[in-house]
Amino acid sequence: MATRWMLFADIGKTNIKVSVLDADGTLGISNTMLSRTDDSGAYPHFDIDAIWAWLTAAMKQAASHFPVSKICIATHGAAAALINSDTNEEGNGLALPILDYEWDGAHEFDEEYDQLRPEFSESYSPALPAGLNLGRQLYWQSRRFPGKFKSAKYILPYAQYWSWRLCGVAACEVSALGSHTDLWAPKKNTFSSLVDRLDWYEKFAPARPAWMILGNVLPPVAKATGLASDCQVLTGVHDSNASHARFMGLARDARPVVVSTGTWVVAMHSSGDLSQLDQHRDMLANVDVTGAPIACARFMGGREFAEICTRLGCEPGGECSTHDLQSVIDDEVFAQPDFSGGSGPFGGRRAEIVGNPSSGLALANLYAALMIDLELDLLGASGPVVIDGSFSQNEALCALLASLRPRCRITRMSGSDGVAQGCLMLAHWNTDQYCMRKTIKCEQIKLEGLSAYRNEWRRRCKQDSEDHNA
Repeated sequence: MATRWMLFADIGKTNIKVSVLDADGTLGISNTMLSRTDDSGAYPHFDIDAIWAWLTAAMKQAASHFPVSKICIATHGAAAALINSDTNEEGNGLALPILDYEWDGAHEFDEEYDQLRPEFSESYSPALPAGLNLGRQLYWQSRRFPGKFKSAKYILPYAQYWSWRLCGVAACEVSALGSHTDLWAPKKNTFSSLVDRLDWYEKFAPARPAWMILGNVLPPVAKATGLASDCQVLTGVHDSNASHARFMGLARDARPVVVSTGTWVVAMHSSGDLSQLDQHRDMLANVDVTGAPIACARFMGGREFAEICTRLGCEPGGECSTHDLQSVIDDEVFAQPDFSGGSGPFGGRRAEIVGNPSSGLALANLYAALMIDLELDLLGASGPVVIDGSFSQNEALCALLASLRPRCRITRMSGSDGVAQGCLMLAHWNTDQYCMRKTIKCEQIKLEGLSAYRNEWRRRCKQDSEDHNA
């Protein structure tokens, strides 16, 4: 039987990656580009036309080498498209540009919006900086551009916008709607009271499961890319939830805590207690692809790691030895949050590097491991943990986390393509063909004074945060 190849596009905030995998998860081809934004016009927005041109070229290259039968799109959660009713070869179908969530202009109408948004106990969506609450973005667009907002036929989450561009079928999907948007009520598994108050319900395209086949690629797409006319397009998924989906074959209380890493680091605890989530520490409930809530804690880990390296003049991808880590601990050098500009458990605190590290990369690794360790404690996680995404390939960081949590089994995925592997799981959702990669145990390393270093780091973070809030 001919090999069935599947194409997956992971459209992140920092990078965009297209991968082709066979049914067993073997990588056939992979291409990456930097994500693009455009600061022209009324507000900063994602450069959809440039992204589409690159995606088209990447799909064309893939189709020239492999008979692609299915496509699945995964994206970050804080974006949505207001679309007109039709796609065509010339246009992108947008009624308004897709707002860049790092722009803080969406807070213009906060006095009104904050009276409308649901209580945390309903949405489990904390009030976030810039445009990270999708509802806030959409409200700003509706107030600033009422005519264009009203004329749009549908609101589509970001992943489903790209699926629509490919196959012409408009849909929404629950893992995207439930990603700190203010638009979803996780316990009720339906739209939140915000949607009712704003009478937006009819604006949202019909909800479809992430694994559902929406349709075949449009004829213009097939012509431009060389994809077969019967190549099928799945609904698509929120990126962290794609990583989480691979473990959903296990009983809920047997699933590991999944630490999905990239621009954002999101710790996802299926059995976590929602009542213990602290909205002031960037804790929230996402929902999985079936609509069940997941207790989460997050920080902008990839961005912060890179920022620490930039400040200290080192490369994020370099090697970090045990000696380098021990030197930072011995010298009592600390990286104190927040290096993201408002996110994470210490969001809004002034970032600070205390001391002069002999290795900037070692300090960045210690910072990221300490933050993940803290997030796991905040979630009450005591069982197994799986590290997925870009940090899973950082052996020093994974070893540090294992050393910080000696009573937990810490493992990592063998590759950094966890989102694509999660999409592969969705493509096999109703079959028994999916074979998940084995995880690799993270071995502890011996570091003198690590526990005391962690305690001092936490003490400093807590004290400085209390001083900041005061």
